[in-house]
Amino acid sequence: MGGTSTGVGGRTAEGIPRARRRARFLGLLGAVFRGGTASAAVGVLLLAVGLVTLFASNALPSIQRFGFGFLTSAQWDLRLNEFGAGPAVVGTFLTSALALLFAVPVGLGVALFSSEIAPRRLRLPLAYFVDLGAAIPSVVYGFWALEVLKPVMETTIEPRLASVTGGRFLFSGLPGGLDMLTASAILGIMVVPTIAAFSREALRLVPRQQRESALSLGATRWEATRMAVLGPAAPGIAGAIVLGLGRAIGETIAVALVIGGAYRVPTSLLSPGATIPSTLVNGFLGSYGLERSALFELCLLLLAISLAINVGARLLMHRIDPASRLASPTPAKKRRMRPVHHVARSLESPTLPPLAWWPSLAARQDARRLRRKVVHGIVVVLVVGAVVVAAYPLASVLVTVVGNGGAAVVRPSFYTSEFPAPCGLNQTACPIGGIGPAIQGTVVLLALAAAFGLPVGLLAGIYLSEYGRNRFGRAVGFAIDVLVGVPSILIGAFVFALFLQFDRFDARTALAGGVALGLLMIPIVAKATQTSLQTVPVALRDSALALGFPRHRVTVRVVLGNCRSALVTGNLLAVMRAGGEAAALLVTAGSSQYWLMSLRSPTAALAPFIFLALTNSSSPNLTTDAWGAALVLLLIMAGISLAARLVLRTESVPAPE
Repeated sequence: MGGTSTGVGGRTAEGIPRARRRARFLGLLGAVFRGGTASAAVGVLLLAVGLVTLFASNALPSIQRFGFGFLTSAQWDLRLNEFGAGPAVVGTFLTSALALLFAVPVGLGVALFSSEIAPRRLRLPLAYFVDLGAAIPSVVYGFWALEVLKPVMETTIEPRLASVTGGRFLFSGLPGGLDMLTASAILGIMVVPTIAAFSREALRLVPRQQRESALSLGATRWEATRMAVLGPAAPGIAGAIVLGLGRAIGETIAVALVIGGAYRVPTSLLSPGATIPSTLVNGFLGSYGLERSALFELCLLLLAISLAINVGARLLMHRIDPASRLASPTPAKKRRMRPVHHVARSLESPTLPPLAWWPSLAARQDARRLRRKVVHGIVVVLVVGAVVVAAYPLASVLVTVVGNGGAAVVRPSFYTSEFPAPCGLNQTACPIGGIGPAIQGTVVLLALAAAFGLPVGLLAGIYLSEYGRNRFGRAVGFAIDVLVGVPSILIGAFVFALFLQFDRFDARTALAGGVALGLLMIPIVAKATQTSLQTVPVALRDSALALGFPRHRVTVRVVLGNCRSALVTGNLLAVMRAGGEAAALLVTAGSSQYWLMSLRSPTAALAPFIFLALTNSSSPNLTTDAWGAALVLLLIMAGISLAARLVLRTESVPAPE
């Protein structure tokens, strides 16, 4: 009489509506979660489309005025309103090609040593050291090149090269240190860690069984690497070289400091010149009218070059398939096998007495064994030499920065004082200031960037991994791959053009700088998130779904919980990338000598301060402050890199369900 009625499965009548409401609520949460990830993915796609659209619209006056002649014209004359990209294009490709001539053999040697030849206890420290070289900001490399590499090139290397050729051909002219050769040298030094790191990972993707099979047949370590590893890893190595080329073509700050800044087609490697990125970073600071339109056409040209390079690199990297390359012998392998087949046929011949051929065969085998050992020893010497060549500039950078900036960073007032007033070279007592405004500006810019860059990148990566198995997802993934390799100066120019729509006079503010750094973070975080989530086994997702958990809870609690370390590492790498940025901030955030009071005013930051202290002033106290800022920036990058390594080594504990 007074009891409650029961329904299916023993549920009370009151419990059924409650369960339905909970199911509808969870369904709504799932729809909101998927909609949020899809919105972030749409934002990434719009960013890629916006780059092309905004550059094209701003470059339209220049395109209409100069047409295809813009690509070949060597003029950049403000009085005549005549602009051309010829010297910048020639300088970009020339310095990049020379950089690869140095970086490819050295980078491959480092990768072979760290992956195949080095003792196991040395491989991890060597990988850390190489990765640290890739993490050093370009402005620090440029500072080192200006203070250390330039004098060596001017007084030692360039005069000797000129004397060898008699001052003709590629080395005609007077050695000056600020020229195409020095710019190519610093580019090569900067590209080595990129090629070495990606080539090392391509070599490590080859299964260990292939090496062991070759070694078990009597091959030396180098023969096993050459026959069983280099072939399957060749597409990945080619992709690493192409990515290194993209890094060289897009490099801005280091090249701008040492290339000389002469806008003309170089007649020799000792001539000063210009590249597309160096022209952009120097030109945007005071451009207007048709010149600004021509600079945006340079942006469009650099974007097209970067797009072609990055697409080619991705296609090559995706072709790594060790199994398919071992399925059938190549023509070269068949030629190497002919002597073996010839010996086998001679052994089967009943007409040849054993004692007639055996001594000759044994002598040939002894000579061949000795030749193999000699070749192996030569290869070991070469790859060890490559490691020394790659490590010396990096060690020199660290020692130089610590030696020149150590005295400044130990002063507590260095972190809280304003910049010092410039003083002359002959002045005996120069006021010693600090980098307080630069530290404040860097913190504010990174906070603004992280506030939207990290969550948008995280949501976009989740969409690609969990919901992006469709055409739209493939389009977003392609856009992210392209944005990861876009030069930072292009992101700065994009934000500059975007903010010009709201302020026609000057768009350089702290807010614009924060937006630029945030846009740099988004593709890095998205790619790291996608890669991390794809490592979680599908069976783990299916098990949680089979227990009745909704899709969004499985993603948040199970999938994200099992790759927390990798996600934190991706975010740290994005912050490190933004923290050392100078080119984009020079275009968007401007510069200031004072403390930041408003987001709508220009601001100082560590990396731009170093660049401006070197290019706009010869004051010794500002140079000392710049060395101290470089050391602080280097310590920040090293700390973030170390934290990322420690987080990666920490095993993730699955989140409770």
